[in-house]
Amino acid sequence: MTPTDIPLQQLRQTAAYAYTDVRQSSGSSSRGISAELDGDQGNEYTAELTADESITVLERKLGLWSGMAIVVGSIIGSGIFSSPALILDSVGSVGMSMMVWVIGAIISLCGCAAYMELGTMLPRSGGEKEYLDVAFPKPRALLPFVFCLSIIAISFPSGLAADSVVTGVYFVYAASGKPASGHSEWTQRAIGLAVVVVCGLLHGLCSRTAIRLQNLLTVVKVLLLVLIVGVGTISLANGLHTPRSNSFHDAFSGTSRNAHSYVSALFKVFFSYAGYTSLNYSIDELRNPVRNLPRAAMGGLVATTVLYILSNVAFFVVLSPEAIRGANTAVAGVFFTTAFSATWGQRIIPAFIGLAAFGNVLCGTFSASRVIFEAAREGYLPFAQYLGSVNHRFQAPIYALAVSTVLSAAFIVGPPPGEAYDFLIDIGGYPSWAFYGLSVVGLLIMRRTHRDLARPFRTWMSANVLTIAAALFMCIVPFVKPEGAATSIPYWAAPLAAILFIAASVPMWYIQIVIRHGLDRSHYALKMQPLEGIK
Repeated sequence: MTPTDIPLQQLRQTAAYAYTDVRQSSGSSSRGISAELDGDQGNEYTAELTADESITVLERKLGLWSGMAIVVGSIIGSGIFSSPALILDSVGSVGMSMMVWVIGAIISLCGCAAYMELGTMLPRSGGEKEYLDVAFPKPRALLPFVFCLSIIAISFPSGLAADSVVTGVYFVYAASGKPASGHSEWTQRAIGLAVVVVCGLLHGLCSRTAIRLQNLLTVVKVLLLVLIVGVGTISLANGLHTPRSNSFHDAFSGTSRNAHSYVSALFKVFFSYAGYTSLNYSIDELRNPVRNLPRAAMGGLVATTVLYILSNVAFFVVLSPEAIRGANTAVAGVFFTTAFSATWGQRIIPAFIGLAAFGNVLCGTFSASRVIFEAAREGYLPFAQYLGSVNHRFQAPIYALAVSTVLSAAFIVGPPPGEAYDFLIDIGGYPSWAFYGLSVVGLLIMRRTHRDLARPFRTWMSANVLTIAAALFMCIVPFVKPEGAATSIPYWAAPLAAILFIAASVPMWYIQIVIRHGLDRSHYALKMQPLEGIK
């Protein structure tokens, strides 16, 4: 393999160095690279790449369709198949349940637009870490560091754990022909553990095969949603052997008036829509990111939104509200059992839904490992020589994948039985929304402080304001006491645990960044030295 030139394109910040495809080659001569650095000094930097010291990065193997498949595959996961019953139970009525899904779609589209502006303005892997670093430079790297720890230790693994557990729910459903309960909950968790391990191994040992499998399972997920919509349409025409339900009669009867109920429901809706930012974490692997990022992310989210809304209509057309509540996290399984024969509804379709949830874990594992990999390379994490390394044989960040797998496994076995799914969604959603809001605030700040940055995609101010308002709502209202009976996990446990972790991240930042000089000793900083004689 011959060495390639390294144009440091889109270098937009003083804290990190952008790069494109570079491959290590043995026995090659050193090659100099240079790029202008935006900042007060405007110095030119260079890196000497030798056979032993090249900047080894992941190759750009994602095109538009693979990128869109990752987005759609990351969005369509366990949420749409499992959360409608929980959302209905929270808001109290069919009409308000549908309204919550529509509101979630609008806010998600606004958030996606903001992230497309950020991603095309700063086209570099890392997501919010990069945006917060530029928008809030002081204290140095504080917000990016806290974000990295929060998303690596809470948001990603809790989401992957939730999807893995739902994979187990539907595989148990397919094996037994009925929703799992009692002792079989630990069977679900055991299957979930196997799922996260298999996904880590696939991305670690055969990354190209994993991406192809992601694409295939994305097709399966889309076809399942299309099938749900089709069944609902047939039911509307009285084409099923069972009469359609009367769910939309007096649709808003029983609507909850408690603010906490809506936060709980919105967390689940946003969990279902989450994934439109997945390419922002791995832009370095996307070909022509300025062109393909908005198309892949926005196109994938719009297509998924339409399928989600129509799928919810189909659920309520075929099933009564009581049947949906009774199904708990196996709504889609009960839906197909009602619509088809027992063999199709209780065995075959649930197995495919389990595969769909498995595909979501596969996509999430990809994004989670890339955040760990990039954070380690920039000096935010200890053991960077391992976590920020690429295995040359498999072209994958093996150690980053291992950490992601272990953390997800911990979240699978950690929560007490009975309410694990709710808790995993809530604890992962809280820090995510805090940093969503801060990132969009940072976008508005950068419009004033970095006016010289190219913005190939620019979103509307109203969309940014709506996203920030939603983030505030999602961060404040979880502490409002809900109505109804107490649960085994207090309502304030998830947000409080997230806040305590964020607070504990500050002294960790001081140790890693201030005392240990993590950024100055990072993989990229050690490869870049100022050119002599250039002011």
